Amino acid sequence: MLELDPRDELLCLRSAEPLSESAGMVLPGIAQASIFRKETMEELHRDLARENVASVYSRGTNPTVRVLEHTLAGLERGEACKCFASGMGAIGATLFGLLKAGDHVLFVNDIYGPTLELARRLEDFGVSHDHVLATDMEAIGAAFRDETRIVFMESPGSTLLHRLDIAAIARLARERGALSVIDNTVATPLLQKPIELGVDLVIHSCSKYIGGHSDAIGGALIGSGELVERVFYNAYMLMGAIMPPLEAFLFLRGLMTLPTRIRRHHEDALAVAKHLDHHPAVARVFHPELAEDGGARPEGWRGHSGLFSFELAEGGFAGAVAVANRLRLFGNAVSWGGAESLVITGHKSDPVRAPGNAPRVPAGLLRLSIGFEGIDALTGDLDRALAS
Repeated sequence: MLELDPRDELLCLRSAEPLSESAGMVLPGIAQASIFRKETMEELHRDLARENVASVYSRGTNPTVRVLEHTLAGLERGEACKCFASGMGAIGATLFGLLKAGDHVLFVNDIYGPTLELARRLEDFGVSHDHVLATDMEAIGAAFRDETRIVFMESPGSTLLHRLDIAAIARLARERGALSVIDNTVATPLLQKPIELGVDLVIHSCSKYIGGHSDAIGGALIGSGELVERVFYNAYMLMGAIMPPLEAFLFLRGLMTLPTRIRRHHEDALAVAKHLDHHPAVARVFHPELAEDGGARPEGWRGHSGLFSFELAEGGFAGAVAVANRLRLFGNAVSWGGAESLVITGHKSDPVRAPGNAPRVPAGLLRLSIGFEGIDALTGDLDRALAS
């Protein structure tokens, strides 16, 4: 049985109470308002000077969104949180809000594709970057520059699911005068707490496990009050990627069942991964608990969620597409974290290989997001698709 922190389970369930108690509601109300009236002009002027915590105009903050921010900050053991319209909204505001021309970003591990696309766009504004796929500290340390200001990592990565020594990277970043930032979406706040490991800022795509129902898009940034406030005034307020109150309500609703859902994702995905690990049509399974190191758990790691990948023994990209098309219980779709199982290939087209150089992600890779259809039903569907 996956063991979670009882404090987190209570916080997920009781997160709505600060907003709902006065009206006697079990669930939080939706503060569907763009502006908030003040009793006096002096009060309005005061709150305009602190829009990061006071409701003036919902582009700044909103009562429903603020409850979600309070809850996510508590789950991640951070001082403050700011919610965004999407995970990319949070990533974009963090990079734009903390970097300037001449700065350098070091990306570590298997990074979400659009994040790297944004990094390439930042080059037009004088911000350079490097990307290190190796997970060993020697390679990561060698990639630092004097101008490195942010180390941005994912652990586990969202395609090959490799894990990092988060605490060691955070220490190294601090020693080199850089901030450490992690996209913690795959692990969720329940399975891994990077701030307790020394990381400065944590980012989530709430659209995945936090929401859990594939019906809302949002993002979150958690960290110290000082850093979150810097991002708020330097980028969030200016770029306008705000989370609407309805989405905040949906994420608060999702948090109420997150501990129950994450246990099921953990158990079912591990069972399916072990099944595929012994399948003759499968060359390799990429799941953190089945890693080459025997699944040894790094510091702060409680378990894995429902996302993993596997490589076909033969057939390459065309074979992966064919297997995906034969699956009946797995929907062909991007993203993950809902109740439904999903599949996507590791490439959009057959990767071009240089002579003697295989693609980083195997051509025959399939990534699965395991939902709640049941272990027997899902393994049976996979067996049928792999045998055809």
